[in-house]
Amino acid sequence: MKPSFPAAILFSALAAGAAAQGTPQIPATVEAPVMASCPECGVVRSVKRKESTSPITAEERKSTAGFVASVPLGGGKPTVGSSSDVRNELKPPVVTYEIVVRLDNGNFQVVTQSDAEDLREGDKVRVDRGKVVRRNPG
Repeated sequence: MKPSFPAAILFSALAAGAAAQGTPQIPATVEAPVMASCPECGVVRSVKRKESTSPITAEERKSTAGFVASVPLGGGKPTVGSSSDVRNELKPPVVTYEIVVRLDNGNFQVVTQSDAEDLREGDKVRVDRGKVVRRNPG
């Protein structure tokens, strides 16, 4: 069978009408909404307590060191040493906390600070001016 001439005209008219109206364009890519970025945010991976002796100050270096003898009352072995040794024994250790944070971008950051504010592994935190602080909820 041969297509008829009126059917060809009808088909052409329908195609031209569809082209004139325009077909809705579908975007090739759909962009995901941009999330607020926080490059200093992350999760606590570990908290370690570290103790160290405090360094000798310039004033302590200038002070005179003397000989000290300790004789226990009631018997026992006497001990001898210098006054600087006794002074160092009286100093409390310096306590710091080493906190390892895995940042949201995948990097790790190690922060040493004087307190840990009850930080635990898995806490969501932010590194603010060299100190680890909990993130505000929300």
